Parts: sequence; C-alpha cells; structure tokens
Amino acid sequence: MSFTIEFEKELFLNLDKTGIEIPVWLYVGENAVSFNAKVDTGASFCIFERVHGEMLGLQIENGTPQNFSTNTGSFLVYGHNVLISVAEIEFNSDVFFYAEDHFRRNVLGRNGWLNKLKIGIIDYTGRFYMSHYDDLS
Repeated sequence: MSFTIEFEKELFLNLDKTGIEIPVWLYVGENAVSFNAKVDTGASFCIFERVHGEMLGLQIENGTPQNFSTNTGSFLVYGHNVLISVAEIEFNSDVFFYAEDHFRRNVLGRNGWLNKLKIGIIDYTGRFYMSHYDDLS
C-alpha cells in the first residue's frame, strides 16, 4: 500500500547542523524578527529566546507565566500571541519566551506550530516539506 501527500512548500535543510533547523519570522503588529529554530516534535510548545520577544516590543513578564520541566531542570516562560511565518506559511499562535535571557534555544513545538501543519521530512537529502493543515490536497 502506498500513500501520496502533496505539500505547498519545500525547504532545504543544512545537513551540517545538528537537528532540523529552519528559518522563522515572528510578527507583532509592525514589529518583526527572524531567526533559526529547531523543529522539536517532542516539545509541547514553541519556546523562543527572550531577546526575540523584546525585539517584537513585547513586555515579556506581561505574558501568561508557565513553568516547564525537563530532565535537566525547570524554567519559567511567558506566553504571548504572535504571528508565525515559515516559508511564507503564516498563522497566529500562542508561543512562549524564556524569562531568563541566558537561554539560547529556539524550539518549534507541537502546540502552536506542528499542530497547524502537515509536514514531510527526507532527512538524508535535507528536504523539509510543509503545508497548512487545512490544505486538503
């Protein structure tokens, strides 16, 4: 049995990087910031460096506080609604920014990003395919 899925966009991954890293744009009103983030299917939420939220003009501590725990410790984040854009696919989403400015990891997680898309990955050729989830092609 075989299956066919069509995708709206194709990205080419840097195979020299650890993990799957893709370019992201965040917008709040007229403010925008771009950076690379890791696709992390094990992460429950999207979490970004504090500096990115500050560059968007957000007062980080005015967001919804949330504590996350990992096997290496716990940390505080604050939730805000932003527009996320990857390969010109855009949607509004609730994301989190680290409370501390020493965290240097940007993660695209399941809620707020992956649950809004359909994706395909061919790792050995560095191909990453994506479409809006509501695109039923």
